[in-house]
Amino acid sequence: MDYLTVKEVAELKGCSERYIKRLCKNGVIRAEQELNCKGRMKYIISVSVLSDDLQKKYYRSKKTETGIFPEKTDNQSNKKTALKYRSKGIKKAFEEFSESERAEIKRWTELLTQWQAERSERKDKTEFDKLFVAHQKYLNPDLEISTDILYRKYSAYKNECYAELIDGRGGWNKGKSKLNDNNIIWQSFLSLYLDQSEPKVSKCYRMVNAYIVEEYPELMGEIPSEACFRRKIKTLPFAVLEYSRKGEKALHDHCIPYANRQKGNVYANDVWVMDNYTFDVIIRQNDGSEKTKRMYITTVLDVKSNVLVGWNITESPDSQSTLDALRFAMMRFGIPKYLYFDNGREFTALDIAGEQRNRKVSRNKQGNIPITIIEKLGIKLIFAKVTNAQAKVVERIHRIIKEQFCMGQYGYCGGNITERPEILKQNIKNCTIETESELRESFADFADNVYNVQPYGSSETKYKGMTLIDVWNDSIRETEFRKASADVLDLLMLRNAGFQKVKRDGVFITYHGEKIWYYDKNITWQHIGEEVCVRYDRNDLSNVRIYDREDRYLYSWECADWLITRYFSESREKLAKLGHGQADVVKQVKARARELRGSVGLTQKDGLRYIASRNTGKFNIQQPKNIIVVTADEEAEERMAVGAESVVIDMKKIRKNSEMRKK
Repeated sequence: MDYLTVKEVAELKGCSERYIKRLCKNGVIRAEQELNCKGRMKYIISVSVLSDDLQKKYYRSKKTETGIFPEKTDNQSNKKTALKYRSKGIKKAFEEFSESERAEIKRWTELLTQWQAERSERKDKTEFDKLFVAHQKYLNPDLEISTDILYRKYSAYKNECYAELIDGRGGWNKGKSKLNDNNIIWQSFLSLYLDQSEPKVSKCYRMVNAYIVEEYPELMGEIPSEACFRRKIKTLPFAVLEYSRKGEKALHDHCIPYANRQKGNVYANDVWVMDNYTFDVIIRQNDGSEKTKRMYITTVLDVKSNVLVGWNITESPDSQSTLDALRFAMMRFGIPKYLYFDNGREFTALDIAGEQRNRKVSRNKQGNIPITIIEKLGIKLIFAKVTNAQAKVVERIHRIIKEQFCMGQYGYCGGNITERPEILKQNIKNCTIETESELRESFADFADNVYNVQPYGSSETKYKGMTLIDVWNDSIRETEFRKASADVLDLLMLRNAGFQKVKRDGVFITYHGEKIWYYDKNITWQHIGEEVCVRYDRNDLSNVRIYDREDRYLYSWECADWLITRYFSESREKLAKLGHGQADVVKQVKARARELRGSVGLTQKDGLRYIASRNTGKFNIQQPKNIIVVTADEEAEERMAVGAESVVIDMKKIRKNSEMRKK
């Protein structure tokens, strides 16, 4: 639809602009309003609301600008023409074309007019046509032209079929297909194509042909070409293709809307995000050996400024690497308010996240977990939603590390085999790849002197033109800054082994599946059976700190290496050391027992005697007054004895017979 300004309508109507504005304001002419370049409202008027005479006058002027002359009156005598190509197109009114279509008509009209003007002066017109086409291809590489096209366009121009001057590809038939959505052929194809095995179009096309021949032979003539299927696939929603061919995770990652977090109310050190990344770099050992390996990095990113506040390069991304990266970041930039964690095991360790983690806690530990490291630091935890790629904003820096840092290293190996450079084998063979110490040094230089000083490119326009570190420095002035010394951080970030009872061998921690015992010869034996919390530093396992259930510090115990012996063939020195340690404990226990008994020397026999003498005279039997006398019935006994034979019992004879039987 064409729109005119007030000035253009006034010139077309032959009146003043003020008059046209008044008509628009009073509603005589329906007009729309929009802002001009100065921010003021202006009227725009559609050509369709003008009178028929004004519309004809407007389109007549447009045709003249295009180079098309006014329509000729029909004349039967002029129907015959000597043109080789006769246009069979349908005539359309000039106002039915859009602005872009008119521009294309104008382009071809000018080209055809130029061609005819130059052609009329040449005798070898056929040869000139070829030269003209070749010259236009050189001047306009985007123009689709040949001698046949030139003749057809000129025929359409002479017959006033201007629609044929327009490139009709993707025009009137755009979006149309021989395949109907309810067609059994198309549905059969989709049942094969929309599968997570991601089959190719050509494979599905062959299967559909075989299926239709077998089940619906009457439809064989209706199967279009493979290209038709490819064009039809492009009309399917992208979200449907992602879900059907790649799965639900791809749907959530690429198609489902997610929250755009605004940073206006967030300040520096409010939220830090942590994640792990595998360096796409193969390095050598520092000891000069030819062994190669790949390292991991735990990164800490400030959400407000995108500054890489801390990191830790390690051979295994475990919970200790998480704490080391966090400690390094806090030593440089202070303590954050929130930590945004992934759901990996290195972030959900029991002494880091406690019961906040998204992992099950055994029944015997529920509600029986010591205060965590994060709680000691006064930090709150946020865990990313599982499979939510958009939530882990720190992963964006990993792509930057790969593109700006890893690709510049001699040991760059790529994220997969297709990205691996051919020169890598030669670099490994020539030992030109970096060592571990070189990797650590060069990354520290890259992080602070390349990445952290690059221009800020986030959504907050007030920081435009500033670097990342400048944004952090500017934002931290508007909020509180919490800082701790190295000694305080070492205490606050001690790992804990949970609550345990002191055993006869002391307390223990588990390190790589092995128990390490800690004992104090002067103290441990006094607290056997008491429940304590053991805290330790993974970088120094020589001693542990003991706390009670209220997290009050009690003692520091040394590693009891003398308690650990081999099952067979232990050295005499080690056994002697164990014996001396046991003897020391026994000696202390005996001394303490003697100290507790004191010098009184009271025995149990003396105690019984003192009790008996104290209770002398208390034992007295008193008979009651209501006594019932019990007598024997002698008459009955006499009756039972009358007529009975007397029996003599010889005890000596019985004893003698018993001894003979035993023999």
